[in-house]
Amino acid sequence: MNRIKQLDGLRFVAIAFVLLQHFAHYVGQKINAGYYGVDLFFVISGFLITGILMRSNDTFKNTYTKFLGRRTLRIFPIYYLTVFVLWLVNFPFVQDNIVYLFTYTYNYAIVLHDIPVNHTSHFWSLSVEEQFYLFWPLLILGLRKHKLLMTGIIWCLVIFCGLQLVLKIVPALTPYNYYGLIPRAFSLALGGLGAIYITSDYFPKRILEVMWLEIVALLLLIFFLRTNFSLKTVLFPLISLYLILKTAHQGFKWKLLSRFLLNKNIVYLGTISYGIYIYHLPIAYYFTNDLFYTYIWNKIDFSSFGSWEKLKYHPWLLKLPIYSAASIFVAHLSYQYLEKPILRLKDKFFKVKYSGELK
Repeated sequence: MNRIKQLDGLRFVAIAFVLLQHFAHYVGQKINAGYYGVDLFFVISGFLITGILMRSNDTFKNTYTKFLGRRTLRIFPIYYLTVFVLWLVNFPFVQDNIVYLFTYTYNYAIVLHDIPVNHTSHFWSLSVEEQFYLFWPLLILGLRKHKLLMTGIIWCLVIFCGLQLVLKIVPALTPYNYYGLIPRAFSLALGGLGAIYITSDYFPKRILEVMWLEIVALLLLIFFLRTNFSLKTVLFPLISLYLILKTAHQGFKWKLLSRFLLNKNIVYLGTISYGIYIYHLPIAYYFTNDLFYTYIWNKIDFSSFGSWEKLKYHPWLLKLPIYSAASIFVAHLSYQYLEKPILRLKDKFFKVKYSGELK
């Protein structure tokens, strides 16, 4: 399957929002940057894995086995290596929660044990995705020859999860609205619906070719980022899905945006975004405690800045570029010398034959 470069560009957008949330919290919290970044990752994941499953022309057993094998080679190595190293160095919260981290149930542990926000909290989203990967292929592969029934079931799931996010219709699930597979499957399943519809002849693809809709979608995204109301939890994924469908169909009509998403450096950062996500908070922990304030920020003579002296209250101005650069550097090394050699094994052991491409 050919790689859609603009999707890697969108992955960059997603990881940029996450970095903004964690390294420039003063700004990130004002626009819900972290929430949107993770949610965009969810929609992209749902879209891609559904497309892969739908286009495979192998048997149910072989497709499911190969799917899990390929996902394992992509996700497990650097995740488990990172968790193991953090466990060895007695990283905060890791040893007490090692079972949850190793079983991808950390998202529920955070709620059940009221674990405070820490430098491993971002692993919750990886738990959600891994849980989704276990049941979603069974649904898609089991019913892909009965597309109407499959689509109906997915719509029911999407509607239920959306109602739970906005109206909290099941009180027992409400504490898990942020961290739980249900209802965060809303975004993942919505991405799956997008993959199903865009490969269908009856989907009106001409709506993806209208430039003014691009502008409206981006303006709505900016507006929702700056507002606080419960509907944004379902509106964010809908806007993300539109952007993803655009990239999968013909790309963006707005040339500046298209060139940005296709820029080779942006595409590469999107390609290594998984590693950036894994490593960024542990890296920030050691910078925060041992390097940044002691050797960088506290050495600056802000009194000499005159009217700009108030900048001393905004350490994120340096934290964001420094921490981001460190995270990118580690992720680059990880991708080149650890992940890429492992990824070559995907086609060696779990080669998949596809019946078509995304259009």
